[in-house]
Amino acid sequence: MREAVFEKINGLFSSLSQAVFLLDRQGHCLVPRQPDTFMLPASLQENVPVSKSGYLFLTLPGLDALTLATREGPGGKDLLVLCARLIETFYREEGITHELGNAMRRLAAGELSERELDNLSQDHGIPMALPRAALLVRFEKPLPAMPEEALHEFIPLAEDDLLIPLDSRSLLVARVMAEDGQADLVEYAMALQDTLENELGQTAVIGIGQTADSLAGLHQSLKQADQAIRIGGLFSLKEKIHHYGMLVLERFLLDCAPEEAGHYVELLFNPQTAKLFTDEMLETIHVFFSKDLNLTDAARELYIHRNTLVYRLDKIQKGCGLDLRHFQDAMLFKLLNGLRQRSLDTAPHTEVRFER
Repeated sequence: MREAVFEKINGLFSSLSQAVFLLDRQGHCLVPRQPDTFMLPASLQENVPVSKSGYLFLTLPGLDALTLATREGPGGKDLLVLCARLIETFYREEGITHELGNAMRRLAAGELSERELDNLSQDHGIPMALPRAALLVRFEKPLPAMPEEALHEFIPLAEDDLLIPLDSRSLLVARVMAEDGQADLVEYAMALQDTLENELGQTAVIGIGQTADSLAGLHQSLKQADQAIRIGGLFSLKEKIHHYGMLVLERFLLDCAPEEAGHYVELLFNPQTAKLFTDEMLETIHVFFSKDLNLTDAARELYIHRNTLVYRLDKIQKGCGLDLRHFQDAMLFKLLNGLRQRSLDTAPHTEVRFER
């Protein structure tokens, strides 16, 4: 995106009869590309022309603090002002503004250059080297219009956490991580969900990415959080929090070739077992697995007698040969059911029926 703007600026400067230069904070010439370095005035301010050593300088607003320069002479100030306005138009056309909120969204999208990242950190006191994990909060309905400051009142943030609204239905919380903080992320996400529901009346799905070592890697953690929501939505329809690092099996299942997966799925899910795996039976299996194969806990969750649960598991063993009370058989069922779920959710116009 930034390169596209620089191409437009280069085209603009090439059409002028008087040389104009675009400089970075250190005075290096960015457009046109050349090794020359200018000594910038110490008193530079945004949109204020300043004269030094036979040149006029005009600093543009934005994270880069880019500066225009041209030789002093009649019409020099007007030339710089016109170039500044055209450059501002180029940036707007690419969706870039000098507002902090826009810069933070570009940070989340991985669109900031190294120089812009450094300037963002310096200008706004955002530590670069702190490890952070992305929590992507995706709301079921659009958020009501409110100032960004108001969101800070409802969302619990620690020092150096970042809150970045992305659009009307999603926002990013960049959570600063301690050494053992991964285990606390899900707990924090649960607390965040409760706060949003109780304070804003909003239900949300939250995806959690892995820890990025620095601000520069935050966009990768955000991508993982987005993938966690997508993958978790395929395999765990009832869950509202999905951690990318805990979805290794599900990611593996998605990587399996559909034609190979179909062959193995049919070994378990076929016309002979169709009557066995009813919605009630699949829900029983899902709860049994979620309770780590504990009969008593699963029966309590299902509101059935323990003997009723044993009867259902015996029925499954008799119908398909898998005793789900044993880890190996339970793991096989989980794999094949996951593959079937993937095929159902990716097929067009197919109603989702199975959960993992």
